[in-house]
Amino acid sequence: MGRSIKGNSALARPYRDLVWLAYLTLPPDGGERRLLLAHQLAARALLRRPDDLPAARLLVLTRALRHRFRPWLGVARRLEVVPAVVRSDEHAFTTALESLPAPARAAYAMTRLEGLPPEETRRILGQAAVQEPSIALALVDALEDEHGPAGPHRPAADPTLARVYGRAVPRWLTALGTVAVLLAAASIPYWLDSGAPAKSATATLTLRRVPAGTWTTTTTLDVRAWHPRGALIDDRRLTTRALRAWQGSVRPEALYGISPAPPTSDPQLLYADLVDGGTIVLMRDPGRIARYAESRGVASLEIFPEPRAKPDGSSPLKLSGSRYLLPPWVEEISTAVLSRLGAQWKAIAVSDGVTAPIPPVQTGACWRGPVLRLRAPKVAHGLPYTMIDFGRLALANVYHQPPPPAEIDRYGPPEIDTSLPAFTAWAYLGCSLPFPPTEVQAATAWEFWSGPLPEQATGRWLCTRFTNTDGTNTTRATLLANAEGRTTVLPTGERTNTWDCSRLERDITSGTWWKAPSGRWYYLAAGSRQITQLSIAGLGVTDSTLPATFAALPGPLGGTTPRSEITLKATTSEGTIPPVFQQTYEP
Repeated sequence: MGRSIKGNSALARPYRDLVWLAYLTLPPDGGERRLLLAHQLAARALLRRPDDLPAARLLVLTRALRHRFRPWLGVARRLEVVPAVVRSDEHAFTTALESLPAPARAAYAMTRLEGLPPEETRRILGQAAVQEPSIALALVDALEDEHGPAGPHRPAADPTLARVYGRAVPRWLTALGTVAVLLAAASIPYWLDSGAPAKSATATLTLRRVPAGTWTTTTTLDVRAWHPRGALIDDRRLTTRALRAWQGSVRPEALYGISPAPPTSDPQLLYADLVDGGTIVLMRDPGRIARYAESRGVASLEIFPEPRAKPDGSSPLKLSGSRYLLPPWVEEISTAVLSRLGAQWKAIAVSDGVTAPIPPVQTGACWRGPVLRLRAPKVAHGLPYTMIDFGRLALANVYHQPPPPAEIDRYGPPEIDTSLPAFTAWAYLGCSLPFPPTEVQAATAWEFWSGPLPEQATGRWLCTRFTNTDGTNTTRATLLANAEGRTTVLPTGERTNTWDCSRLERDITSGTWWKAPSGRWYYLAAGSRQITQLSIAGLGVTDSTLPATFAALPGPLGGTTPRSEITLKATTSEGTIPPVFQQTYEP
């Protein structure tokens, strides 16, 4: 095959789609280099994988997500190549699209321009190491909510059509530009350590400070009321470097799912000090928290969503892998691990709002926390509340809803605190649930059924709900089956962005195959407290409609997981049909 796409009609459409994907994914600040590189990436990928479009698409996407444009002497080029503007009425839409994070722009290219299904797009983004593909698709939907449906909208500039302009560039200007770049590079160490206020292209920003005790004068108890803490808050060089790092961030991967823009107003300083051998600076811009770190001469910046204000308890902010900065109104903190023996709380020392080390706990394949219990006697009821660390900046409130006949409180499930069933449930879930990839605001283990299983076994069926800071959520059904003193954890289905297992949607049903100690398979199905009828089809002569909240229908003896296609349906006492969680197991 030749080293050009030109003249190959079979590659014309794939090439166009790949150019769109590369162009929209690449940083918008690349100018004409963005256009040229988009064509280069598409051509290279197709020439390497002419018969494997999915592989070529993944190659283009991966490279475009990682690329960052560096300063260059573009003025020295003899020609200027720019995309042709084909829809002058879509500049507002193009501007909004360009403001999205790179994975969201890539999702737009694949779903709206190439026409891939959302599930396929989500899978491709995951293959390209995008941590939160669902947010990318949600941002595309939000874009269309604001600008109308996808049909009439396309970016104003088409990268597959271009205009070419000539430049008259004097030789002395090229040489002068080269000297300017060299001088700028030589001055970098100076301005990085300068104590002068940080500047952006549009504004001079400083770090503002909230006076101590502000939280006692407001009813809005969130991060806005935190005063700065740490021994280095007056180290101007350190805080200036941190602020400049944030102002200089264009679209690093850590910003994915959050506004990629640097702060436009004076950020709030929250913390600056030495932590576990490195230096940490925390800053807040409305809706975002920046964590700047320096360790062994290497600086890094991470951007996280700002924790929401919650009446049931504000979250600490993680400074390192084992220390937390507490809200100024929290006076007591203790920690425990997720154990099947229940809660064994241990008090933690605090200095200037920072906890002593509380390392994460891992036992084999099981994640054990830590779980924190915090108490603020001067705020509201002053009762303790429990939070769990999923490895992000903020912690999640953690709850457990006991099974029937326990009542459901209209205000929501209780904290896990000292409840033995709650701790055992979460201890088992820590061995089976995927680690949440995003900021989680609340985590609830809703135990919707418990009771006997065949052959003298017992079971607990839970629906675990993760509510994310960005408004999305994930619910997963899990069966804990105990037979002959051994508990087996079986995932039995997953749903996203629903009301399942909350005060708004309390009724669900779930089904799965389970192998009893005798070696016989049973199809188990259970529903929540309002379920009055279960209908199970697909088992041949054992197909049943049962007036119950639980059913155990016998299947084959021995062998691998049965591959029968099961249809499960439930009905509540009010005649409604609740959502079904069902897992298909391959042998």
